[in-house]
Amino acid sequence: MRLSDFLILSLLGLLVFQGGLSTVVASSAADPLDVSLTADQILQRMRKAMDTADSGKQVQTFLRKTVVTDLKADGEIRKRTYKTYRAYTDGRDQQLLEINGQPASTRDIAKDRAHNLERQQRYLHRQDREKSSQNSRLMAKNMDLFRRKFIARRMGNEMLDGRPAYTIGFSPDSTYELENGFVDRLMNAVHGKVWVDTKEHHIARMEMKLNRSVSFLGGLAGVLREIRIDIHQKQLAPNLWVDEKITAYFDVRVLFKSYLFRLSSRAVDFEAVVSKHGP
Repeated sequence: MRLSDFLILSLLGLLVFQGGLSTVVASSAADPLDVSLTADQILQRMRKAMDTADSGKQVQTFLRKTVVTDLKADGEIRKRTYKTYRAYTDGRDQQLLEINGQPASTRDIAKDRAHNLERQQRYLHRQDREKSSQNSRLMAKNMDLFRRKFIARRMGNEMLDGRPAYTIGFSPDSTYELENGFVDRLMNAVHGKVWVDTKEHHIARMEMKLNRSVSFLGGLAGVLREIRIDIHQKQLAPNLWVDEKITAYFDVRVLFKSYLFRLSSRAVDFEAVVSKHGP
């Protein structure tokens, strides 16, 4: 298994729950201060919002700037890789624009897209024939999988960026087994917390981490020693959200070599997409 596979597996919990990095959701007339809702009722409202979403009414494009920092065992920086993507809020595939400040070549773009598609097919059940702008069913399917694999508990309410949010903690249900044995063991070690906007029932923030290391082949082939992920979502307009900032840390051993990574991603320069029929 390649190192990149380790990283996408560690992100699987996030992607299964989010269903993607940007999503349009439907509004709800529910009382935004309802303290009686259970965690499952909140998740049901999120699921309903997905089912009634219409991503075609408002689309924005933006730049996604990512940094991958490769660290030595003592924390010293070994290498940094900067990438800039053109991304969209309707879920279409993002396109690589730059690598380390230089325009991406046609080969770079094709390789990056093929790699991302292969990971989505392997871990998120995406099919070649599916257009990324038509993946709402995939999002709902992955969220249903999350609800079967994880036990959610209502923690309370908090203010986040000036908006009230439900807080939900989640922990794995080890009695529910996923088809992929390694992914199942990985998910059994994942714990996290989400902040759900009380008005639009969209995830406003999510934290996840491993609470113990996860090995494969008895530790001979490698160990996932630590993973921490924190994602903040930004509301661009009513019912339109996008991941504004993602930070993550990975500590992985593959055979006899250790890999330590810091990843960061931020979304900037938002613009409305104007079609030939207008915005």
